[in-house]
Amino acid sequence: MTTVRLRGEVDMATAAALERTLVRAIDPGSDLVVDVGELTFIDAAGLRALGRVDERMREHGRRLRLAGATPQLRRMLGVLGLHDLAP
Repeated sequence: MTTVRLRGEVDMATAAALERTLVRAIDPGSDLVVDVGELTFIDAAGLRALGRVDERMREHGRRLRLAGATPQLRRMLGVLGLHDLAP
């Protein structure tokens, strides 16, 4: 399992870089954990990036999981149908 830790903010200006970083971190045959415990803000662009990486992982039978998600982030994920990312 590979873990990536996010800090600070993910917004329209940084979402593409986040997606590229997560795609590079994918290790064939294992899940990817993104620790969002130190994330202070994420907008729709950041959530879309997470969703696209999750889709890519699922196509190969793997999962993207978020660790340390706040209740507010869990609610946003649920509204977007991404509740499986932060069980």
